[in-house]
Amino acid sequence: MNVIFLTGCFDSVEINNRSVILEFAIDKNDKNDKKEKPYEITYSIPDMAKLSGTESLALDMKTNIPIQAKTIVDSLDILETKTRNTITFSHVKVIFLGEDLLKDDKLFKQTLDSMTRGRQFARNIPILAVNGRTEEAISIKNTQQPIIGLYIMNYFNNKERPLAYFEPQLLGNFIRDMQDTGVALMPIFKLPKSEDFVQSKEPTEIEKSNNEINLKASTENEQMEVGNTSFEISGAALLKNYTFVEYLDKNVVRGKLLIDGHARDVPVITNYKDSPITYVLEHTVSSIDFKTINGNFCTVINIAAKGEIAEYTDNNIFNQTAFKEIKLLIADEIYRQTKITLDKAKELNIDFLKIGDKMFRKEPNLWKDYKDTWEQNGFEEMPIYVNINVDINNTGILM
Repeated sequence: MNVIFLTGCFDSVEINNRSVILEFAIDKNDKNDKKEKPYEITYSIPDMAKLSGTESLALDMKTNIPIQAKTIVDSLDILETKTRNTITFSHVKVIFLGEDLLKDDKLFKQTLDSMTRGRQFARNIPILAVNGRTEEAISIKNTQQPIIGLYIMNYFNNKERPLAYFEPQLLGNFIRDMQDTGVALMPIFKLPKSEDFVQSKEPTEIEKSNNEINLKASTENEQMEVGNTSFEISGAALLKNYTFVEYLDKNVVRGKLLIDGHARDVPVITNYKDSPITYVLEHTVSSIDFKTINGNFCTVINIAAKGEIAEYTDNNIFNQTAFKEIKLLIADEIYRQTKITLDKAKELNIDFLKIGDKMFRKEPNLWKDYKDTWEQNGFEEMPIYVNINVDINNTGILM
């Protein structure tokens, strides 16, 4: 007797019975019952049929479900009662963290502990600080991609995008930085004006009907409008020992990227004899050394910049003498940008450049002399020098 086993794939059935969370936002509850329920979490559930079909840019692509809860786990239990399908977090693209949450160090630490203790959330999920309420961020109107999580995934994964004003941060890396040095950064999702977002709430049947009527009444121009983003991702939220310190502006982050050797396709603009010159810094390589200079122990940051001249107005300025002068001018401008960052770090007396961590790894014996006073005044009083070498690969065909 021959036995035949019939096998099949049940994934299609399972997917049809799952609600895939692509993005969610966590904030401190500022509404009623906030003492018993300190969390306000907004979960976004996309319409998978529209997401994979011809309506992938439709306005009503997702449903936002706001939940007030005592803990993260409690919010998941409540979420299950508000959806017909099983919830899955296997494809989360971004987590928004609100300003009020970041400013409550106890609640923020509890949030990170809850998300990493279980297996629901992967550690490679990008995280973003929101300079306001997270329900506003997750409800942003974005005609490029209505699912903001997918937009951010593409935004962060695009290796051809210049890296000049922000640096992506992952949940696991943030926690690792906090555990290793007590200091960590995450990029800022800067909210637009109030008229550029819609409130995050479940619409009533009347509101749904009105929305359908309004949608049908939209003009063709409005329907075809693409490329509009009313928000900005730049700068960084600085946290120390899980406590929010302040927002660093994009110029400070730009200098940090240069110091770390992570800057990519950054325009550096200077002037030579009243002629503007644009140098596109394609990439940098950096290192940090520790030396004794004039009898003082110092940190030396070495930056090697490689790029090309993209714009200039005078074709006769690239003789040998002028070429050297231009390289020095570009180096001076790069130094000016790094100095903005170094001055901010010294002002705050917070080593968000991880110089102490590099000393610990490269010069462990020297670190023993600094580790007990590094946070008090060791970093603040440490002289820091920056050496910059500029390499110009191309000056254009008119030279």
